[in-house]
Amino acid sequence: MNNSWGSVRVHRDAYGMPLLDASSEPAAYYGLGYAQAQDDLHGVLRQYLLVRGELGEPERDANQRRWQVLEEARRGFEALPGDLRACYEAFVAGIGAWMDEHPGRVPDWAPPLEPALPIGVNRTVMLFWIITDGVEALRASGVLSADPASEKDVGYAPLGSNAWVVRPWRTATGETIVVSDPHLPFGGAFAMHEAVVKAGDLHYTGFCFLGAMLPPLAHNRTCAWGLTTGGPRVADAYRIAVDGDVYLYDGEPRKILRHDGHEYVVHNGVIAPVLARDDDAVYVVCTPYMGLAGETEQQFMAMVRARDVTELRAAFEACAFPPQNVLAADASGDCFYLRTGRVPVRASGESGVLDGNTSATAWLGIRPAADLVQLADPASGYLQNCNTAPDTVTPDPALAPERWHPDVFNDEPGRTTSRGRRLTELLPRAFSVDLPEATAWALDDMWPDTAAWQAKLLAAASAEPGRIHGWPTGHRRLLHRLLAFDGRARPESADATAWISWRTRISGDDLLDAVEQAARAVPDGVHETYGEGHRLLPGVPGRGGALELDVSLRSTYYAQGTAFAGGPCLRIVALSEHGMRSWSVSMPGQAELYSRGEVKPIVFDPS
Repeated sequence: MNNSWGSVRVHRDAYGMPLLDASSEPAAYYGLGYAQAQDDLHGVLRQYLLVRGELGEPERDANQRRWQVLEEARRGFEALPGDLRACYEAFVAGIGAWMDEHPGRVPDWAPPLEPALPIGVNRTVMLFWIITDGVEALRASGVLSADPASEKDVGYAPLGSNAWVVRPWRTATGETIVVSDPHLPFGGAFAMHEAVVKAGDLHYTGFCFLGAMLPPLAHNRTCAWGLTTGGPRVADAYRIAVDGDVYLYDGEPRKILRHDGHEYVVHNGVIAPVLARDDDAVYVVCTPYMGLAGETEQQFMAMVRARDVTELRAAFEACAFPPQNVLAADASGDCFYLRTGRVPVRASGESGVLDGNTSATAWLGIRPAADLVQLADPASGYLQNCNTAPDTVTPDPALAPERWHPDVFNDEPGRTTSRGRRLTELLPRAFSVDLPEATAWALDDMWPDTAAWQAKLLAAASAEPGRIHGWPTGHRRLLHRLLAFDGRARPESADATAWISWRTRISGDDLLDAVEQAARAVPDGVHETYGEGHRLLPGVPGRGGALELDVSLRSTYYAQGTAFAGGPCLRIVALSEHGMRSWSVSMPGQAELYSRGEVKPIVFDPS
């Protein structure tokens, strides 16, 4: 395929993933834009309508405009170096080329294309992470309205991700193993697209958000990383006393600004939208990521170019990546953990909703990456994070909370999750883990707290033998099944369904009452299988998680029996000086593969 920037060949693997081999980097991104349009044009265009604030959903559109997502993307595009701007121009041209070739497939609501739109997609997705500290402070104070502050608020999507690194001396093959499994909503603003991109020295594979050009999750021949939600404190909420449209800052009058129907103040040197107002004050959220959209894209590009963890850590010195737990490794076996984010140096140690009429609560700059919680090459031989506190990543005194500023640690010491407990059970015992075993862990469908609940249930039953003696046979049979349940959410397991039936009926301390209720609900004791009751797609049995229960490592969340969030882009990477191997599973499109507990090999060489 020839274009203004060169030529690109678009191959497809057996699962339809595009493999792009190009004569130049812009030509490669022309091919990526073409492939995304070919795969899901309507999805791409809906993303761009959302960026523009023209989706037709008033609250979502208003929020996009309030945070100036399109304006931020345009400013970011103009700030890029010329060679990178050419890549965005080519990417959008590739989308346009497919539309020109298939005019009958182009909806009449399609927005005009421009090279800032892919940047706006990444900005839309990362908005939640860069404002959440300030938004939660306003919500805790009771002043924030119910309107969405970011796309995360549009629908229920439990936050959950897994990432881990196993160093070569702990693996059977002497390779470094990196696993990344973010748990995000399926589709919508969080829809993801997988591809291999090759153009000269640029050669990587990863997942970008549909309509975006660069991936936050990727690996190349020698370097790989994973991400989990959690990070330093990167946003602040302020109450600013006002008199009409005027307020005082250190005694000097300033005015509320208006743009596109929304109110703003300039505070801490950034544009801060007004999220709530009462008779006496406005309430704003400040994040140092405002005005940083272009720098974020440049950091994404530096990450996919990194040849080792030294270069990858250098990319993170820009502090333009959204707040996340980053776990990374390279082919030499070196690795690191970094709790990344753009953290203000605060004049005050206060938290909550701050006084915005005084410089006593102002920012004094940005903390360098060296100030952030981090650890390289742990003696334990592994790193893990499942949305847990930094001091749970690996046993090492360097991660102790007292060694770090509270704004960068930004968590409850020792806080963990059911997934974190499961992984810290598995990894310390691994001294010669092989790839099939690591894959089984990545796809693990064990509900981690099963044994703890069974111990409680057994204690309750043992304490009341007379009560159990008086039960009908069906009640005792269900109790027997619950105590014998292996804890795995397999598609063919009816015991998993029985377990959910019991667990969801527990109220208070009477676990036996919940058994009685569950037994009465299914008098014959014949439960449908877990896969029958939970589906990934129509006809595809589900596995590996359940709403409001302890979720497995490979968690999937269901509503009305159908999966709507979970792990959309699992990746397993094995790196060594002899080369790289990797596997993935993309959801929901590859639901049948996942339902069987399998992953697909990534074809890294497009030829």
